[in-house]
Amino acid sequence: MKRFFCLALSFCAIAASGAQPNILVIVADDLGYADIGAHGGKEVATPHIDALAASGIRCTSGYVCSPYCSPSRAGFLTGTSPTRFGHEFNPHVGDEEKLGLPLDRRTIANHLKDAGYATALFGKWHQGFSASHHPLSRGFDEFFGFLVGGHNFMLHKDAEPTFGSAHSHDMIYRGRELQRLNGYTTDLFTDETLSFIDRNKERPWFIYLAYNAVHTPLEITEKHRARIPSSITDESRLGYLSLLLGLDDAIGRVTSHLRETKRDKDTLIIFFGDNGGSGRKPFFAYNTGVNTPLRGDKGQTLEGGVRVPFFVSWPGKVPAGKTYDLPVSTLDILPTSCAVAGTKPDAKAEGVNLLPYLGGENTAAPHETLAWRFGPQKGLRQGNWKLVDWRDHDTKTQSGWQLYDLSQDIGEQNNLAAAQPEKLAELTKAWDAWNAQNIAPLWHGGPTEDPTAPPRPAAKKDGKAKTAKKQ
Repeated sequence: MKRFFCLALSFCAIAASGAQPNILVIVADDLGYADIGAHGGKEVATPHIDALAASGIRCTSGYVCSPYCSPSRAGFLTGTSPTRFGHEFNPHVGDEEKLGLPLDRRTIANHLKDAGYATALFGKWHQGFSASHHPLSRGFDEFFGFLVGGHNFMLHKDAEPTFGSAHSHDMIYRGRELQRLNGYTTDLFTDETLSFIDRNKERPWFIYLAYNAVHTPLEITEKHRARIPSSITDESRLGYLSLLLGLDDAIGRVTSHLRETKRDKDTLIIFFGDNGGSGRKPFFAYNTGVNTPLRGDKGQTLEGGVRVPFFVSWPGKVPAGKTYDLPVSTLDILPTSCAVAGTKPDAKAEGVNLLPYLGGENTAAPHETLAWRFGPQKGLRQGNWKLVDWRDHDTKTQSGWQLYDLSQDIGEQNNLAAAQPEKLAELTKAWDAWNAQNIAPLWHGGPTEDPTAPPRPAAKKDGKAKTAKKQ
């Protein structure tokens, strides 16, 4: 406890001195909870991800604010539940000028840029693809990546770029200019990150490093295939593990570079997965991700959809080799970043500065309640209790309210709703109160997200590609 107290005092000293650390937020896409070594994964080694976890605090109850890509990121970027501002689903169908993170919402990049930081996004955006929704219009000084939800990994400069609102092909941008490139996106996003670090030695920087690994398409590179055990024969699983190896290698390059350039001790790193792995056929973006011991997958409000790998590392400032078991949220990343940068988040931000909790200065729970809404699906965690109404991918039916004690049943197998009617009523009332502050979605999701929504029209690739190329 004495060490935690000293660390907490050091956070206060940092804030008082005005020192501004670099901030690196690394996001993995559709990462299975159990596929990394730090969580028991054994099929392939992930030494660099595991080392990052061991270098700081691994939050065992780390949550995202949505079980789906775009709303999850919208919450992290704003520090506010995406259902508060209508960003409930992926922005795939509707008026391009309205699709995406609402323009009245300030991002973490806006806050940190105002505080004197150089800001950059490398990788996946997925917050709208009109000019006004572009990363360069949302607080980022630099952008190298793609605008929509999915993208191929192996780029070919002679390939014809194709665009769909959910997936693009060979449409990587530098700023607003479309690039013609060869290469592997995981490596290219890492190259850009290292370059940005080297070009910003005299000022603090914020990097949002948003890898598209391990999202589909499950492309296998020969340099990774040889490292996958021969016992793995399923082609989809081979693709997933190939992408995971690429992700681990990339994170190793970044962390090694920080150490070699002596920037590691003045860099706060936060790593998380944007939602659970997608391990159930025929779910959209099925990638074979394994979420054991959690139940459920991407797109569900069960633990497997919303509890994710979540690490906080800052050598000398955050204790190493520790776990933190109380619930934390990706909504906390913006307030935490603002605190170390010496600025304040918007009043609308719902997260908290995590550092006093991780350092032991504040022994209370960071959150009394965390809650979710994703179309007809609902969820709430309060203490060790989990209230959930989830949608079965196979039968397309809703479960109705179920109640679980996560301290005894992390896999959500023993429904206590009938045995605990008073607790069920209490938590249902709490979810209703939370939901009363939400608004209706600004656009529809597809059938996977919202079964009441009309089917999506086919993407108009030619017209959309022209629009996209203007960014």
